[in-house]
Amino acid sequence: MKSVQVARLIGYAGSGKTTELLRVMEQAKGRLGGDPLRLGFASFTRAARAEAVARASSAWNVPEQLLSGEGWFRTIHSTCRRCLDVPASALLTDRKADLEWISEALGVKVSSSLDDETGVAKFIGDPAVASSLNAWQLARVTLMPVAEVGRRMRVVDDTMPSDQQIVSVCKRYEMAKRVEGRVDFTDLLSRFAGFVFDPSEGVIVGRPEGYLPDVAAWLFDEQQDASPLLDAVCRRLVSAPSVQWCYVVGDPFQAIYGFAGSTADCFLSWDADKERTMPKSWRCPRPIVELGERCLRRMHRGYFDRRVEPADHAGEICEAGGIEDAVSQVNPEDDWLLLARTNYQANRLFAAMASQGKPARWVKSGEVNKRQTGMLALHSLESGEPINGEQWAAAIELIPARRADGEAMLTRGTKARYKDANHRRSVDAVWLDEAEVLGVTPVLAEAIRSGGWEGLVDYGQEWRRKARRWGPRLTATPKVRIGTIHSAKGMEARNVGLLTTTSKRVEAGKADQNQHDEECRLAYVAVTRAKERLMVIHDGLPGANPAMEVL
Repeated sequence: MKSVQVARLIGYAGSGKTTELLRVMEQAKGRLGGDPLRLGFASFTRAARAEAVARASSAWNVPEQLLSGEGWFRTIHSTCRRCLDVPASALLTDRKADLEWISEALGVKVSSSLDDETGVAKFIGDPAVASSLNAWQLARVTLMPVAEVGRRMRVVDDTMPSDQQIVSVCKRYEMAKRVEGRVDFTDLLSRFAGFVFDPSEGVIVGRPEGYLPDVAAWLFDEQQDASPLLDAVCRRLVSAPSVQWCYVVGDPFQAIYGFAGSTADCFLSWDADKERTMPKSWRCPRPIVELGERCLRRMHRGYFDRRVEPADHAGEICEAGGIEDAVSQVNPEDDWLLLARTNYQANRLFAAMASQGKPARWVKSGEVNKRQTGMLALHSLESGEPINGEQWAAAIELIPARRADGEAMLTRGTKARYKDANHRRSVDAVWLDEAEVLGVTPVLAEAIRSGGWEGLVDYGQEWRRKARRWGPRLTATPKVRIGTIHSAKGMEARNVGLLTTTSKRVEAGKADQNQHDEECRLAYVAVTRAKERLMVIHDGLPGANPAMEVL
């Protein structure tokens, strides 16, 4: 890899990796002559890129647009697209129009969805075609023959099509892309890295395409999530004559996207001139750190002791004998993460919170949910408090234009008017008495004043019951978050509840050593979200995560 100086930073849950990256960025100012365009930051997600841009913008005192627009603070895919000069119109995404194009090209209906087990987007629809496209995607990012990928996928899915069927579907997909000049995200990576993929012949090493960014240093974040193809892209980026040094940063034990092709082996295989492990977890107290390490020690391969010191504050681990028992101990006024291995199990947690009348929100919904904003707006109007145009627009989406008996709730054109962003922003603060601004009919005005609006909107009565007990603000922006372990990666909470039940599909995959090890890493990720208290929830159903048997 020529004379580039490579530094590897191994993080630990809550060890301040992001803060350390910011320190590296600040120190780079002097080494790069104060020119932010000489520093590149590559991530896999838009969220990570946005955080890095915001922090670097503040540290370097430059506009964010300079870093993300003219500069090289980008996702890996965005970097490749820019270097290859691929127009947006050619790129196949998960947009409806693009999925319809794929469906038409293959002659069957396909769509995409977040996979319940792996936490990544996968094709769904026609079983044979969707499975073939997923196998083709995995084969390309792992640089493996499609037959080998098919064999591995059959370990946990006996409905996988034959190798011949997979090859046939993939050839039709590739031919359709060539004919119409379309490319998918994996094509961006493979063209830049210099790989050609043939469904029958496998991986063919070709000639890399696109130019290399003229930067002096690269920061590669979350490298434990890199697939072999993504890793090849990163290594080509640092091969540019202008590059002097790079940082590869990650936590090998937070590699939890193996079924999507990622592996920590790529991160650990860089020939580093220096390596440093973050010495202390500022988040996790001793009991949490020790449990996390016990989970990891159950791995068949790859474990090594980073000798990380725990946080100084106290912590505890307790157990609950079922979901209802666990939820009964959850105080909605406190900070909680309730985690499960699959979406189905996460839904069980959410249903239990609802049955006990406790407010909660999905991890992926963010702090501000449009439905909750609308409910709070209606409650505020009922209480005689003002709201703004954005809040009223959210309420309008919940309110039917007419009541079941045909009585109009909103004046003509109100819904269309508040769909206009400029109009929403122009409405600063209004009360229910100013009905002409809100477009409220006398019938709806009376329903809002009396609290009768709860019968007009879905889940309105349930929302009001929670609001009476916990307050409208907490009901609208719950502190309790619920999701899968995958969805909560990178998050933390004072209290964490972890449901150990998995699924038959996960259970079947345990026979594979790689999948067993990934389940151990998932357990580590889950328990190390906790800052003070971890509640392990055993509900007595088959399919408990084997990593949690260490308790």
